[in-house]
Amino acid sequence: MDVNPIAEKLVLAFTTATFSIGVFFSFVIAPILFKTLGKEQAGKIVEKTLPLYFALCLGLDALSLLAVFKANVGFILILILILTITLNAVQLYIIFPESREKKRTNYQGFLKLHKISLTFNIAVILLNLTAVLYLIFKPF
Repeated sequence: MDVNPIAEKLVLAFTTATFSIGVFFSFVIAPILFKTLGKEQAGKIVEKTLPLYFALCLGLDALSLLAVFKANVGFILILILILTITLNAVQLYIIFPESREKKRTNYQGFLKLHKISLTFNIAVILLNLTAVLYLIFKPF
């Protein structure tokens, strides 16, 4: 049995899931929370869910990377996944813990880290979209 088509479908499923979760959380859930509950209350909820969000995206992209080695999808996808894994890991293990501390002690420092985190998050979403489109329209 040829595992390449199965592996390709797994990579597509995992990258699509990561992309979809990122878009839904970032552009639907978070704005609704902040619009409905206000800055302080919504911030508390988002602060509690961000580690789960980053860990989920990190895990899905790691599973994609594992599957990509069995799929015939090209080196570019490996680079995309390594980059998304790195960005999510930096957010989960470095930026998020540091920003929680800065939020209490240095709000300007928190805002700076928040901008970096938003930039990383948008990059992960766009990279996963690129991976999905690459898998759908790949040249081979």
